[in-house]
Amino acid sequence: MISGLRTRFYISYINTALTFISLSVYVLYSVYYPLEENKAHTSFQAFYNAAVCVEGLDGNSNNSLATFRSKSGIVLGVVLLFMTTSIVFTDQANWQSRIAAKPSQGVVGFFLAAYIWFLVETVLAITTSMTYLSLSLTNSTHVLSAIESDNG
Repeated sequence: MISGLRTRFYISYINTALTFISLSVYVLYSVYYPLEENKAHTSFQAFYNAAVCVEGLDGNSNNSLATFRSKSGIVLGVVLLFMTTSIVFTDQANWQSRIAAKPSQGVVGFFLAAYIWFLVETVLAITTSMTYLSLSLTNSTHVLSAIESDNG
């Protein structure tokens, strides 16, 4: 029914909407509205207890996980910023959309896409890592050994 460039934009919008709806449902049902058997590991209180009670890395302020001041956190932020920006700038579908758009909208779209992908990775990393730390705290030991963690 619709063809050409308009179809490309509609498909792009639908894919983006599905991605963010999926991410929102994941976060909502894993943190805000967890199943009853998962509440002990995925609630905000469990995340806070894990961040306060589990000993952090040596580079963190006071070896705490409840801090933003760490050398590895700064390095991770800079690496993620450059990585997401480069992914967005080299994505062929993104280029096709930006060429078809007005120049002022294309530039804004590039930067918004880079920052949105930065947020997607950060949200997924924080949710999964805090759930792991919460599980480790309730078991009084790490769930995975160092070898299992290195093997993925």
